[in-house]
Amino acid sequence: MNSTARRGITIAAASVLALGGAGILTACGGSSSDSTTSSSAAASSSSEGGTGVIGPVIVEPGTTSAEISVGRIMTFNVADPMVWMVSTSDPEVMDVTPGKQEMDGATYLPGGEALKEGTAEIVLTNMDNTDDKWTIQVTVTP
Repeated sequence: MNSTARRGITIAAASVLALGGAGILTACGGSSSDSTTSSSAAASSSSEGGTGVIGPVIVEPGTTSAEISVGRIMTFNVADPMVWMVSTSDPEVMDVTPGKQEMDGATYLPGGEALKEGTAEIVLTNMDNTDDKWTIQVTVTP
């Protein structure tokens, strides 16, 4: 194959990769009010030829309801994950986990996993000020 043909193939391949990456970045770039929608868009982008990895549904502060499908992970975007206690009204629908900090310094937001179809009320309570609560009605779909 001559160098001109090789260069054309390389440029075409780079263009496809760049466009695919731009699609994923665009899908992840939603506003705080559409965090569930933007996560779903990212999931469909990756299933159409990406890596197949589906990221968590990120719920922004102030959100009062969210929808998630069975098997997906949800995280609650709080400023200090170590001070928020998380609970669920139905652990068979949503299994919740508190925020944590690992020995290596990695910090994880509180979150949960959608286990089965139904609804659950998730309550996050700020342990520094127990009057500061955040309640989210989560609907789990098949």
